[in-house]
Amino acid sequence: MYKQVQCKALYMIRLKCENRMEVYIFHWCFLLLALFHGSNQADVIIGHYKAWWAAVTLPNTTVQAMLPDDFELVTIKDWIPPGTHPVVLEMGMEHDCGPVWPKPLQSTFMEFKYEIPFIKRKDIIKRKDSEATFNYKSIIYVDSEAESFASREVYRLNSSVVKPVNVSLENGAFEFNYNDLTFKANATPKGAWNTTDAYPGFKQYMNIMNLKWFGSPELTECAQHHYDFTSAKIRPAAMTVSVDHNLLSPMFPQGVLRLPGLDTAHGDLGTVEVDIHFTMTLPESCDQKKT
Repeated sequence: MYKQVQCKALYMIRLKCENRMEVYIFHWCFLLLALFHGSNQADVIIGHYKAWWAAVTLPNTTVQAMLPDDFELVTIKDWIPPGTHPVVLEMGMEHDCGPVWPKPLQSTFMEFKYEIPFIKRKDIIKRKDSEATFNYKSIIYVDSEAESFASREVYRLNSSVVKPVNVSLENGAFEFNYNDLTFKANATPKGAWNTTDAYPGFKQYMNIMNLKWFGSPELTECAQHHYDFTSAKIRPAAMTVSVDHNLLSPMFPQGVLRLPGLDTAHGDLGTVEVDIHFTMTLPESCDQKKT
């Protein structure tokens, strides 16, 4: 199955190399070599992620309206208010990200992700899937045409190229424009860098980031990140976020959101800054069982 998926990814890239010139020919035709080199490896993409992860809890009805028609929310108990569901904003820089080999194809770029975790198909009882819960990566914004192209054509993600305005996590700023619409976030560290087990509430982020994810509403292909949470460094960061209407979902709250830092006392969700390494799989069937 893995090699079949790999061949499909190679075929999609080959078609684009034939029909679109410029940077894609160099970048993605060489990626063929990287994929063949990793044919016996489950994860062929690596990277070093420096980012903010911010969970926003919204009413269940609001989040349900953001989903494709065939999906519904998985009920979450205990760690968020009743009747609500999280959406997650990821914003940061991917460093040395790309195929395991050859290293010259690895690059550094800005990335923003808008995602809805803990969802399932409505017909899950009939299907009896082995892995029923997914993370829906609804919108991806990057500042790299090559990375956006790969996200769309290989992983079927809804990816677009944006113009960074002020992207500096060190200075607490993350701002970009897309079609005259603006996303702006500012964060202030609220604790010292530490390991993941120093902040009990972070386990919910670990649960989210460990989910299989997809970007196409048809849910034909999924992929998965494998984060190195053992070596990761994290710290709480209080954040303000403002989003122009329709840059994310039309149902996303307008105006300025004020998000607290990760709560070490009660383990509640909050904004966190992460410095973490990861690997990532190629796309495969969303129903494929783990081996």
